[in-house]
Amino acid sequence: MKKSILLKAICYLLIPILLLAIVLSICSIIIQNEDSFDEKRYYSSSYFVRTYMNDISNACKNLIYHNANYYSLEDGDTTIYFTNLEEDYYYSNVKEWNYLIIYKNKALTNVELNDSTKTIDGIKQYLNEKQNAKKVNLINGEFQSDNEMMQKTGIQYLDSLKNEYYTIMSSEEETEDVEISTDREYITTKYSDFEIYSIYTEGFKENSEEAILLNILNAVSIITDNSYVIIPICSVLTLLMVIYLIFFIGSDKKLNDFDQIPLEIIIGISIFIAIFPMIVREGFLNLDFSVDISFLFTSYLLTYIVGMVCLTTFIRRLKAKSFWKTTIVGKIYFWLEKKWKKIASTLAYSTNMTIKVLIYGVVIGIIAFGILLIFDFTFVAIVLEFIVWANVLYKIIKFLKDYSKIENRLKEMKEGNNQVALDVNEFSSELKNTVLYINQISEGVENAIQDRMKSERLKAELITNVSHDIKTPLTSIINYVDLLKNEPIENEKAKEYIGILESKSQRLKNLTEDLIEASKVSTGNIAFQIEKINLVELVRQAAGEFEDRFLKKGLNTILDTTENEIDIMADSKYMYRIIENLFSNVAKYALENSRVYVDLKKVDKKVKVEIKNISKDKLNISSDELMQRFVRGDKSRTTEGSGLGLSIAQNLTELQHGKFNLVLDGDLFKVELEFELA
Repeated sequence: MKKSILLKAICYLLIPILLLAIVLSICSIIIQNEDSFDEKRYYSSSYFVRTYMNDISNACKNLIYHNANYYSLEDGDTTIYFTNLEEDYYYSNVKEWNYLIIYKNKALTNVELNDSTKTIDGIKQYLNEKQNAKKVNLINGEFQSDNEMMQKTGIQYLDSLKNEYYTIMSSEEETEDVEISTDREYITTKYSDFEIYSIYTEGFKENSEEAILLNILNAVSIITDNSYVIIPICSVLTLLMVIYLIFFIGSDKKLNDFDQIPLEIIIGISIFIAIFPMIVREGFLNLDFSVDISFLFTSYLLTYIVGMVCLTTFIRRLKAKSFWKTTIVGKIYFWLEKKWKKIASTLAYSTNMTIKVLIYGVVIGIIAFGILLIFDFTFVAIVLEFIVWANVLYKIIKFLKDYSKIENRLKEMKEGNNQVALDVNEFSSELKNTVLYINQISEGVENAIQDRMKSERLKAELITNVSHDIKTPLTSIINYVDLLKNEPIENEKAKEYIGILESKSQRLKNLTEDLIEASKVSTGNIAFQIEKINLVELVRQAAGEFEDRFLKKGLNTILDTTENEIDIMADSKYMYRIIENLFSNVAKYALENSRVYVDLKKVDKKVKVEIKNISKDKLNISSDELMQRFVRGDKSRTTEGSGLGLSIAQNLTELQHGKFNLVLDGDLFKVELEFELA
């Protein structure tokens, strides 16, 4: 088990690493074959020329449109506008880019302003003297560049400098009474109107996408250098680990509390968690690409974690064969299926009744539609519609009323009232047969109850009368036996016979008393004096009185209770009789030289008493049979006992609102009593 948990933990940790290695290897292969990620190929590609010329075109537009946003200086008749890195965003990824663009009497540059760059000539000198820089110029309509590809193809992008601009000028001052009228100044440019001086330094711009990706791949050069080997190996290892996890996840085929959550909710929350870093990222503008990589890596880890959680619970549900039961779609389907089956069974239960209801509904619908068709929405139509639907409502209320009467009658029957019959004529024709059957059942049950009560009463009276008739001569026999014992009889055989007479007459007396008590208990003809009694003290007292009998048979009584006082509401005399009967049963039938366990404990608001022992004879009888009167565990034996003790104990327990349970397990004999705490 520990080995399995360790292997699963290793798989969970290695899979994201292997997946990351695969992703980096694929990225490495793509980058190695992509011109935009190789400096030499990038600066000799048409992509670089297009993006660079696009940056120059944007700078020209900024000169004409947005010059008011920049800091400016005057150089003779020319106004020089200075931009900065934050304002001067460009698409080409050159490491460093500086320019000077002149249009008529305006100029725009991103060269840093200092004492030597306050003039047009100073800026030109700065651009000419820049070390390791390559030039891209447009002077007097002639395109010049140190880059061979730029020189060849850059001229075709000069048309992007041909634009039509307009500016809005106010022709009148704004006043309270005069509206402002505006005129548009249209400006049309061509590339020969511009004088452009620009330089760039080869290399990728700091924090650009290309620079950061290359730095990442250089940091994991062992992966980039072996990409074609890593991809198949990591793919196979990842696949094997996933198969291993699928095989061992949910092998117990049990669902935990998390697996009970609908799968759609888990997937929805998982998707939100996975994209949350990117949602946060959208709240920031112009972040470095390195920050984007951090957000992307965080999203990757969260996606993996929630993905494995979803995969694990998915597999567990499949193996437990509870997939659809733990989804919202499945729950809706099963609910609809259950409702449909219920409707179908209801409709199919009584075909005649279903047909009647359908015909009635169709007739009512036709009548209602016919009224609207004939009388339109007139007052007469409204009155007739009211009469029709009032009739339908009356029938429904009448049916519910009849159903309520039947329900109340069944409740009365459950409570033992079977003497009042329902009037069949008060019910609709559909329910008359049902009412008739209920009346017949009620009458039959009442007759059966009366017959049984009469039989029980005759039986109890017979037992009581016979017991009393036996008791009178039996008392005389016992008295004469006592007299004979006091006579000086020398014959030893006669003394033995007198002893047998005494034993058997005493046993017959006990049996007679048990019969009378069993008769009273079974008919409930007992007056209880309910009071609060200490059950622990009562059990200890009974155990003390049976101590001698138990010791004669070598029975060791083990009383287990952590309480000195557990109070219940019961009759102390009859409660003692219950314990006495159970101990007497133990003394008669327990295996000699064994243990008798008596446990008293509180469970919630109840008291439980358990008495356990090992039977000396085979218990070839069920617990239900053993609880019947005059029945003993070994039906063939002729030892002492009337077979009434357990029956009396059970009846006395239940009459005092307790529970009596008998458990037979092999030779183990266990009685469980349960009472409410006082």
